[in-house]
Amino acid sequence: MEERWLRMMGKLSRSRKLDLETYRTIRKSLRGPKDFESFSFPNYVLSSILNQKIVENVIKNFRRFDPEKVARVWKSKKKLIVRLPPVLRLKVLMKGLGFSKGEISNLLNNPKEAGDLEELIWDAITRDYVYSPLAIRFQHLKGRLGEKILEEYLAELNVDFRTEKELNTRKTPDFLLDDYVEFMGFKVRWIESKFMFGDFRTHSFYWKRQYYHYFKDFGKGVVVYWPWHIDTPFSLSGELDMKIHFKFGRLKREKFLNVVEDVVDKFAKGKKINVKGNVRLLTFLKGLGFDVVIEAPQVTHQSS
Repeated sequence: MEERWLRMMGKLSRSRKLDLETYRTIRKSLRGPKDFESFSFPNYVLSSILNQKIVENVIKNFRRFDPEKVARVWKSKKKLIVRLPPVLRLKVLMKGLGFSKGEISNLLNNPKEAGDLEELIWDAITRDYVYSPLAIRFQHLKGRLGEKILEEYLAELNVDFRTEKELNTRKTPDFLLDDYVEFMGFKVRWIESKFMFGDFRTHSFYWKRQYYHYFKDFGKGVVVYWPWHIDTPFSLSGELDMKIHFKFGRLKREKFLNVVEDVVDKFAKGKKINVKGNVRLLTFLKGLGFDVVIEAPQVTHQSS
């Protein structure tokens, strides 16, 4: 395993948490990655809180928009009357224009095939750090990565366990331990990995959907919320290394997606990440949860 992830494995802790008042202040204040500068917490924590806030607002408002009406207004005024994240706003329009689900998915991945909508698609997928295809891929990757870290962590401790895939049944945790093990001061039989901030909404949702069934069937367990959590019983967090070294420079939009894909691949492999790009790329990477370190341009001194 890469040294970067080995460092992360040793940093599971109950101390990586926010008190309720701080969490409420952060959640209320965050409207975009630019607001991260107002708080002295890692971007992966702030990004997770912001993304969950965005998703909850989408769930409340998505069905309010009539695709056919949106398409009519677009055709007559070239305006998108939809207050949703960029990619979802575009999906509503494209549905109203008669595109199928498969066609929409294909065009989001291949904007050059979109004809008159090409510019709109490029704009949406390079600004939407929650619902763009790359952002969704990254979310899945983080989920798998969290499970991988825990799996190798348990193997290092010589703990016998079975994974959710090995159990191959419904309502089973990511890791079912063969026997109770003392873990961070209490005895547990199962471990669940979540690459999301552990707020009350999230914890309550998954308690009803998953954790209660695990508790009923196997006894006490622990949930690892990698991007920290509000203080809840039997929750842990990790200290993640999501640092990017960033230099400003020109970036053609066709290269934007390639650069993000390279960042995602290097992150998955635990490699050091150096990036050159524009403000839009900087904002997108912050939205994904990366802590971006701006590298100053090198100054060359000429001799007189």
